[in-house]
Amino acid sequence: MTVATLDRKESIIDASVPSAGRIYDYMLGGHHNFEVDRQAAERLLELQPFMAKVMRLQRWCLQDIAEELTERRGFDTIIDFASGLPTNDHLHHIVPEGTTVIYSDYDPVVVEYAQEILGDTPNAYFFKADACRPEELLNRPEVREILGGKRDVAIIYWGISIFLTDEEFTPVPRTLYDWAGPGSCLVFNAQGSGADPNAPGMVQFFKIYEQMGSTLHIRSVEEYRELLLPWQPDEQDFISLLEWHGFEQSEMSEEDEEAFGPAGAGYGVYLVK
Repeated sequence: MTVATLDRKESIIDASVPSAGRIYDYMLGGHHNFEVDRQAAERLLELQPFMAKVMRLQRWCLQDIAEELTERRGFDTIIDFASGLPTNDHLHHIVPEGTTVIYSDYDPVVVEYAQEILGDTPNAYFFKADACRPEELLNRPEVREILGGKRDVAIIYWGISIFLTDEEFTPVPRTLYDWAGPGSCLVFNAQGSGADPNAPGMVQFFKIYEQMGSTLHIRSVEEYRELLLPWQPDEQDFISLLEWHGFEQSEMSEEDEEAFGPAGAGYGVYLVK
């Protein structure tokens, strides 16, 4: 999805500050972004042109996830954290009619845009909530009413982990596990695993994010495996994003692979309770 707000400590309604969600929208070809977001995105692309493909790969994987969860795993309710903007290639456009999709984001500007985009779309909702505190969304009266006590659901936590410290992220899997019903599924993106933060282009890339108020956190798959307990990967285990979507390795240059790693900037996994 999408990605976390770049600076949680300052005013996130300030349109003069870049937003990761709106940068993501711009790189996907969207129009719900400001000049400050476009400038930041272009600076990032100058350093790492492959970043645009990484963003599209993240969204393509989400489309695969939507089909997998509904058509093959039988879920009719999806809760998505740090969703970004629900443009015309997001989850609610892919799932079968009648599927309930609950989106959320921390950035009130993104939320306002998102609610405008969704309009009166049936069974698609968007709420302001912090992905570091999933209980904020799950305990909202509106969400509880929508779910009607249902907890055997699919949960998506995609494209945000790289923005979170261990302190911020550690409580999240347990909170979701304790809330979810038996048979629930958590789809997770081990974002950035395999990337080399010391590669020349990535050093500058990380600095730009730091200037925008966010430190990126690279973790190995094994570190994520421990952090995600007690959730357990299904039989597919962690899958590189290239393999997940069938993306051609040939589309990565040597510089791309050096910076982002052979997995295409991360791994995805279906976790089960």
